[in-house]
Amino acid sequence: MGLNKRDDIFMLQVRLFRLAQLKWNKSAEECEQIFKKYGLNEYIETCYEEYHVQGDEANLADLEHYLKVKGLSI
Repeated sequence: MGLNKRDDIFMLQVRLFRLAQLKWNKSAEECEQIFKKYGLNEYIETCYEEYHVQGDEANLADLEHYLKVKGLSI
């Protein structure tokens, strides 16, 4: 049985959270604060159609660009 779209989005959000945490060298709490403050889970959901066909590196680079535009440099 495959994942439905909602489950797939959730799994993508979790995976990108963990990758961001590792790359940015942040604790889970620090990374969660960034994700909440800048609406990254909502942004990931908005970008789902593009993100689910790209690699994690490209998706993480896009999140970093999004944060830079919002004024946060990682």
